[in-house]
Amino acid sequence: MTDQILTTTGDHPDGTPPEGLVLPAGAGRLTPATEPVLSVRDLHVSFASEAGTVRAVRGVSFDLLPARTLGIVGESGSGKSVTSLSIMGLLDQNARVEGSIRLKGTELLGKTELEMSKHRGNDMAMVFQDPLSALTPVFSIGDQLAEALDLHQDLTRKQVRDRSVELLDLVGIPNPAERLKSFPHQFSGGMRQRVMIAIAIANDPDVIIADEPTTALDVTIQAQVLEVLKKAQRETGAAVVMITHDLGVVAGVADDVLVMYAGRPVEQAPVDELFARPAMPYTMGLLGAVPRPDRGENRRLVPIQGNPPSLVDLPVGCPFADRCPLVEDRCRTAEPPLAPVPGRVDQRAACVRVDEIVAEGLTFEDVYPVGEAAESGLDGVPREEREVVLEVTDLKKHFPLTKGGFLRRRAGTVKAVDGVTFDVRAGETLALVGESGSGKTTTLLEIMRLQAPQGGTVAVLGKNLAELARPERAALRRELQIVFQDPQSSMDPRLPVYDILAEPLKVHGWSRARTNERISELMRLVGLNPDHVDRFPTQFSGGQRQRIAIARALAVGPRLVVLDEPVSALDVSIQAGVINLLEDLQAQLGVAFLFVAHDLSVIRHISSRTAVMYLGQVVEQGDTEAVFTAPRHPYTQALLSAVPLPDPQLERQRRRVVLQGDLPSPAQEIVGCRFASRCPVRAALPADRRTLCDTVQPGLATGAVPGTDHGAACHYPLTSSAAEDVRVPSRA
Repeated sequence: MTDQILTTTGDHPDGTPPEGLVLPAGAGRLTPATEPVLSVRDLHVSFASEAGTVRAVRGVSFDLLPARTLGIVGESGSGKSVTSLSIMGLLDQNARVEGSIRLKGTELLGKTELEMSKHRGNDMAMVFQDPLSALTPVFSIGDQLAEALDLHQDLTRKQVRDRSVELLDLVGIPNPAERLKSFPHQFSGGMRQRVMIAIAIANDPDVIIADEPTTALDVTIQAQVLEVLKKAQRETGAAVVMITHDLGVVAGVADDVLVMYAGRPVEQAPVDELFARPAMPYTMGLLGAVPRPDRGENRRLVPIQGNPPSLVDLPVGCPFADRCPLVEDRCRTAEPPLAPVPGRVDQRAACVRVDEIVAEGLTFEDVYPVGEAAESGLDGVPREEREVVLEVTDLKKHFPLTKGGFLRRRAGTVKAVDGVTFDVRAGETLALVGESGSGKTTTLLEIMRLQAPQGGTVAVLGKNLAELARPERAALRRELQIVFQDPQSSMDPRLPVYDILAEPLKVHGWSRARTNERISELMRLVGLNPDHVDRFPTQFSGGQRQRIAIARALAVGPRLVVLDEPVSALDVSIQAGVINLLEDLQAQLGVAFLFVAHDLSVIRHISSRTAVMYLGQVVEQGDTEAVFTAPRHPYTQALLSAVPLPDPQLERQRRRVVLQGDLPSPAQEIVGCRFASRCPVRAALPADRRTLCDTVQPGLATGAVPGTDHGAACHYPLTSSAAEDVRVPSRA
């Protein structure tokens, strides 16, 4: 398998490849100046388990050149993280690693833990997915930076401190000298990830491995972290391995891409080639499953049917065969090798039909025909004529902030939700978006309680919750259901699916015969086999469990379904199927959705209206198309600017508004505009015009655009004449 090699060469001068290096057909040649800093050859990793041997990684090979970035993508369980951990030598003793991993010509496999510790943090470093668990909570940030420096360099205490301050300043931590004394819990998620990057580059490593470094971060913080990572790469000249499931991130940072499936590479190519002309059906499916935030058309997403095979009992032949729309009998006889794609330089694919795919110029639309979206009976009905399902007016939810021990006293107020107003009408989807801490989930919980709110009013189907008696609330609850982010934790693992779906029906007094009929109908409605109702939740995949959660929410025929991050925990291919399902159900049943998500690509694809929240307030609201194409609030512009596009050429051309700093605390008392401290428009204003932003809180001025209810809570909205002379800072 030594011919399965990805060489991240790009355009290099002619020369002779180093001894023992095998280049794919048509690849550029290497010179001594461009020798790979990291060479992986025929890497295999397996684990012993009760079910048998888990073949987690099977035949991974690539070369990585200095200052270049390799993106590794694939679904959960494809072997991405195991590959990175094997390179770092961080797998446990149960792992069996075979092949070759050479760092600057030095073989790493077979080295002892003591020998590997001389390379980790010095020649190569890793940025983990969860910085909170990667940092030691009982040591200060300064101590942990000092540890990384002391292990590999002979420095005085002053030199260590100076270098630590320099590193924190490099990654954008404000007041770096003071923050050395802080502990990890005193930093936000984005700042902790910056600290991890600072530790990673402390000793100027040759290789930086970033394993899902932005997965749990808001889109604005993600943009900041990616910017810091690029800056760190420029400063150190390091080669970077970026492991992620987000194809938009790969498009923006990678030079080359390695696509993995069932533990092995199935396609590898320069980033532009892979996104423009993928040659493997699996890669096509991944690209077709991604919603595009830059496109408004309601294109159906590509769901890759089925699930990845078990790595304990792999099928004979191509492991993707059971899910591939182009499968033939020969696909099931032998696993195809990773071979050069005809007529394309540096691109390789593991598919027996690659010649046909290239010759016919097939795209994912050809390979995965998904049909047209279902038509709704409400499509021609103007919004103002539709029934108001949910109306929220000036909603407030404040929490007291206390301190002290035995005698606790009030020290402030956390304004989690502070004057939120919106409505949801029949057959439409309203999306609530914003960073973590903006009040989205608190707003949902206040609505779902069906109690009189602390402040303002909430009306469901025209009924004010503050005026309802207990029996009326119970009757109203069937009209309002919720789907949570994690279906596994929202279902009782001891109950079969039948009992899970039957529970809400029993509560509302359905007969057994009617319940049986309804459960079969629900299973078919969400695309599951009705015969599987006797199975338990653990016997279903993540996407199937979310379909069961949706079926339970729809069981009693609600008029409004609240969706709290319903697809954020799913792989992109599974996510596409759930999004298509929600669209079909809405068209078929006329149900309204209140949708909360941090992925703006999903928001644009599925929602008809969008409300942008910041520090407990709605700062912009209107039709999704208007909000995405002509944002009026600087915060909305920054959010949209931070969304990565799954298109390398567009990613290189676009300009970004990168917000500085993190979201202020909701306990902070802010007199004027809550966004003022981070606002790029305010920063560009002359001092006399900033006073308005600092002293007067702007209201949500709807109707500013003639003929629409699109409005923003901003003194200087982006499309107004008042902001024409304001140049918003941006970065390429």
